[in-house]
Amino acid sequence: MADVTDVPFRSIVVQCGRPDVFYTEFVSAHGLASAGRERLMLDLALTPTDHPIVAQFFGTEPEHLRAAGALARELGFDGVDINMGCPDRAIMRQGAGAALIRDPGRAKELIHAIREGAGDLPVAVKTRLGLRSISEMNVWIPEVLSAKPDVLVVHGRTVAEMSKVPAHWDLIGQVASMARDADILCVGNGDVMSRAQGLACAAESGVDGIMVGRGIFHDPWLFAGHTAPKSPRERLQLLLDHTDAWVAHWGGVKSFDLMKKFYKVYVSGWDGAAHLRARLMEARDPETVRAVVAESGML
Repeated sequence: MADVTDVPFRSIVVQCGRPDVFYTEFVSAHGLASAGRERLMLDLALTPTDHPIVAQFFGTEPEHLRAAGALARELGFDGVDINMGCPDRAIMRQGAGAALIRDPGRAKELIHAIREGAGDLPVAVKTRLGLRSISEMNVWIPEVLSAKPDVLVVHGRTVAEMSKVPAHWDLIGQVASMARDADILCVGNGDVMSRAQGLACAAESGVDGIMVGRGIFHDPWLFAGHTAPKSPRERLQLLLDHTDAWVAHWGGVKSFDLMKKFYKVYVSGWDGAAHLRARLMEARDPETVRAVVAESGML
């Protein structure tokens, strides 16, 4: 997830209860081949606690994906992924992300190319059921599987559906069956908000794994499976730890406002949380954040 699964946030998730595998934010393979490479390398930063971790890329040119795969291997990633499911209009206008659903020939070229670059690293593809109709999965998914990725990650909606309807876990199950027949692992994604729910979805659909995206915004302790509510003190300490880690990594590079979207994750669930969160959202720098937390008397 863009501006989410970076080094600072991964360090927080490790504290709370890590997943089996991390994914990076998706990174432009074209950008890595341009003057913007130095900035994008921050998106591919690694720490020892990140492993195993998959480098996620998007793009349209085989030579760029080939180079991205080689870079991931050089940097020490444990796998690579091509995002063929992002519905963002700016990404799709480039012919990347979910736009590749209408160009399966190009999609297969990209899968072969990144494998050439990545060497012995496993290759994954993340995608959706289709663009406008769920019936498109019957053409699109076999095309992807024919390129023999090691893992297929499927989000159980079309691009047109965005997140307006519940994820089609019954259809994810059908995709899992197709993948199994092709001897390819299948990971399901969509609407998983707890570890227990994820395990249930896996059992019902027959997928080999579960990918969690937005669910982590509801509960940073999701992967640990904790059910007991965390105290305001614990949540605020996590907020400060995340803020410090974010500033250390992104200070002077990204707008501090990007960090503040995480505050709704930490500041919720107790009387007065909404007021405190509103004050934190007005903060323009980490020093003000610390002062507001201190004034709350909860830490």
